[in-house]
Amino acid sequence: DMDTSRVGFIGSSWGAYMAPIALVAEPRFKAAVTYVAGLGMEGTRPEVDPFNYLPRVKIPVLMLNGKYDYFFPLELAQKPFYQWLGGAEKKNLVYEAGHDVPRVELIKETLNWFDKYLGPVR
Repeated sequence: DMDTSRVGFIGSSWGAYMAPIALVAEPRFKAAVTYVAGLGMEGTRPEVDPFNYLPRVKIPVLMLNGKYDYFFPLELAQKPFYQWLGGAEKKNLVYEAGHDVPRVELIKETLNWFDKYLGPVR
């Protein structure tokens, strides 16, 4: 069984980059976790550019990133993504890692975030 009033979103890498579109378009998402997210460096059409959706996000979002990410560099991609991100609450954790984060931290922080905003699993 699934409680449709407590649906969370998890996106990793490209899925995290595209998260703003899904979070704005799908009202059933109540909280989100992005794992190694950032702004893309390639040009795209405005109607499908995740950047244009970032300020419209209205739910709590946790960002988990690596400080040395080669795909989404901290200063050029991660920080602007976080800065423009809307949301009821947002939190960004940056680890001494590349395009990943320590698995134990990923699991712990994700579960804590969803427990806080969606309630504990019964």
